[in-house]
This record gives sequence, structure tokens and C-alpha cells, in this order.
Amino acid sequence: MPCLTARNEGASRFSVTHSASGIGILTDAPAGHGGDGVSFSPIDLCVAALLNCTGTLMAVKAKALGLDTTGMTMSADYTMADAPRRIVATTMTANVPFAADERQRQSIIRAAATCPVRNSLMAEWKITLVLNWADGTSQTVED
Repeated sequence: MPCLTARNEGASRFSVTHSASGIGILTDAPAGHGGDGVSFSPIDLCVAALLNCTGTLMAVKAKALGLDTTGMTMSADYTMADAPRRIVATTMTANVPFAADERQRQSIIRAAATCPVRNSLMAEWKITLVLNWADGTSQTVED
């Protein structure tokens, strides 16, 4: 059985369903790029996969360190290039709800870098992670 199935819902809209759970997502091409922009674009989902994968690995590591990530928020923005059209840069920001010492911070940063989504991307895709720690300090990690 396939992991995901997709169905064209008309024009540029597709629904994709996660086979194991039955949960679905609708995508549409952005307005100005052949669609109406009524839902996530496939590019949005690509960035969302990177964002959620990074956050998940940070949360797993934090839990192993005895730190609670409940309430952590993350956001992402991306830059596109043409010819061929592709994502060339993403900036993710994590608002971390706990204080962490330097050893814990480095451990969480290393965990974020092991994201399989990130490791599957083209090498030219520049990824920046900004961490805003609960103590008011910020840290930027760039590829």
C-alpha cells in the first residue's frame, strides 16, 4: 500500500491523503502561477516539511535533555529563484520556551541539523535557523 495518494480535484488543485491515518491536505498552485492560491502550494508543504522536521528533532532532543518544548513556536520564510523555479533559501525561527545551557543548546542545534528532510534537499538551498531562547538571547545558525 502506498504511503501517500494524490487526486486532482480540478484545475491545479490536488488532495493528498496519508494512507495510514486517512488525513488529507489540499494544495493549489499560487495565484499568478496557474492556480487560485486557495490552499497550501506544493512549495509551502516542502518548507512546512522542513520546518516540522526541524522542530520535531529539536523537541525529541530537548525531551531527552529533560527540557519541555510545550508552547514552542516556529515560523519560516523562503526565497525562490527562476530558471528553473526553485527554493534557494529558507529562514526558520524557533521561539524556544526554556532556558538552556551552552551544552544543551549545541545538542539541540546538532539535532536540528540531522533532519532527513533537510538532508534530502539540494546543496544550494541555504538554510538559516534563528533560535530565540527563553532567556532573551538569540542565536543564528547558517549552512
